[in-house]
Amino acid sequence: MSTKYLMRLVIGICAAAMIAAFGCSRDTNAIRLGYLQNDLHHLPAFIALEKGFYENEGLEVSIGGIFRAGPEEMSAFAAGELDAGYVGLAPAATAALNGVADIIILAQVNVEGSAIVCSPDIASLAQLRDKTVAIPGHATMQDSLLQKGLRSQGLTPRMLRLIVLKPPEMLPALTSGTIDCFIAWEPYPAQALSSGAGKMVARSSALWKDHPCCVLIASDHFARENPEKTSKLIRAHRQACRFIAEHPEDALNIAVQYTGMPRETIRKAMEHIGYAPDIDRKKTSSFTDFLSDLHYLAPKIANERNLEFFNEH
Repeated sequence: MSTKYLMRLVIGICAAAMIAAFGCSRDTNAIRLGYLQNDLHHLPAFIALEKGFYENEGLEVSIGGIFRAGPEEMSAFAAGELDAGYVGLAPAATAALNGVADIIILAQVNVEGSAIVCSPDIASLAQLRDKTVAIPGHATMQDSLLQKGLRSQGLTPRMLRLIVLKPPEMLPALTSGTIDCFIAWEPYPAQALSSGAGKMVARSSALWKDHPCCVLIASDHFARENPEKTSKLIRAHRQACRFIAEHPEDALNIAVQYTGMPRETIRKAMEHIGYAPDIDRKKTSSFTDFLSDLHYLAPKIANERNLEFFNEH
């Protein structure tokens, strides 16, 4: 079975599940926006919704889906169920370059902001050999960062027991001893540290300094048919990123509201996320080269495709 066929099959199955979960009806005037559950990387989306930045641009935005991992969200894009969304660069690039979802990158969202947390007896990446480590999904940002860290220690994924868990499931699994470590986006690492159940082993800043992380994307069809709305969406996103820098306490309040986690946990988590809407294409290219090196991109297809970026006017 070809890589392309297998990926399309998996995407199709996931997409059917997402359609069943969220329904197919829509207000044709509203932009269907997706983001990840409790993901502090996606705080600009929460702020734009709460502070009326979309409305200020004359946009009507509805929530098209709240997803537990990036590949699930890309399934919804492949099924035509989303117009725009906040998602990790790794799942977005993997889906786009493998030809399973037609999307355009509108802006960067953040840099860094993930971490590897382990049981107290594990102090370094070198000790991950033969351990059970949870990732949110294959070809996610966290999977890619873990593999970057493993390579720095001369380890490969085959030397571990990798399992897929959604971030809300990771802390209970760590507490019960089902897993030895997990890598997730904030605030889940901060939650584990605050509870005393986990020990910080490596932040993503140590795994890959200043790495691009999440991006704001749109479906190719939506962006081409609605260039003015797309530009306004980017403006609202940029305003939200500025709001975080200029009004940190207000941004913290909104982050607490959307995650439901304690204020001090969220405050500590936000210290390790850099919100930066400008795309660094050189770093983005370097990251997609790494995805190719991990064999997450089908060579023939990827060589015929490039990531597309929206040009603001």
